[in-house]
Formats: sequence, C-alpha cells, structure tokens
Amino acid sequence: MIPLHLFSYKSLERCFLLLLSLTSPLGFVPAQEQPVTYKLCINQGGYPVAELPLPSSGEFILTYVHSIHKRPVYEYFRADQGLLVLYELRYDTTSTGMPFDAEGGFRMENGLFIVTMNRHFQTLPLFVSPVPGHGVIIDRHLYLFTEWVTEDTALELSVKGP
Repeated sequence: MIPLHLFSYKSLERCFLLLLSLTSPLGFVPAQEQPVTYKLCINQGGYPVAELPLPSSGEFILTYVHSIHKRPVYEYFRADQGLLVLYELRYDTTSTGMPFDAEGGFRMENGLFIVTMNRHFQTLPLFVSPVPGHGVIIDRHLYLFTEWVTEDTALELSVKGP
C-alpha cells in the first residue's frame, strides 16, 4: 500500500473521477471536461486573431458603448449550424440609431429595452470602436478587441464547430 501523503490532491481527484466513471452505469464526465461545441473566430484580413471556446449553448454577447449616447449595448448571439444568430439586443437608453421594432418584438424588462429578433450571419464584419468597451462576453468574461488589435481595425467574427 502506498501512503496517501505521496499523492497530490489533484491526482487523488483524478483517481476518484476515474473510479466514479468506471463504476457508474451512465458514466461521469465532469463539467469542465465536456467538449466545446463551437469556437468564436476573430479574424483580421483573413488571418486569425483569436479563437475563443464557446459554452455548450453556443452563446456569447457582443458589447460596445454606443458612439452617440455613450451607453452600453449588448447584442446576444448563439452559434447554430455554423452561423451566428442574433436573437436579442439590450440597451438602457433609447437614442438616435437604436432600433425599437424587430420581427420578434420590443419590450422593457428590469430597466432595459429588449429587442427580440432572429437574424443569421455567416460572418459579422465590424470595426473596433475608438470608444472603450468593445468586445465579446463569453461565460461572464469580457474579451476586449483591443487585447489583440488597435482601434478602428476591421475584424470579422464567425464560428467554427461541428
């Protein structure tokens, strides 16, 4: 018998998970080891800048600060069959350039204006805003485009997956 103090906590955890997966009739896959279905691809001029794993739901948020009324805007996307699907837009102030009608409707919820839609994109071209705060939120983590490129750079978003 090998004394337990020779094992690290991490190795004991792996042994426990292996034992659990072998003895469970359904198997066991810890949440952190589930396969990623899609990746968000951020390209500049046809070259990859970043590939970010998306959660199993395929959802992420494109966020920016509106250039006129200087308030945050959140565009909700999900990956579906290799496409980017814009399904919701949220903002807290109406102003010039902000939509208020869409195929899915317009409502107020918890102080936010919410526009529901169903728009599909193979790719999403954009310019990195000179107003700070332009990026994507994935699993509550904000990735600013300026981590990879400078303001006013043309980027293209797409998804890669099954």
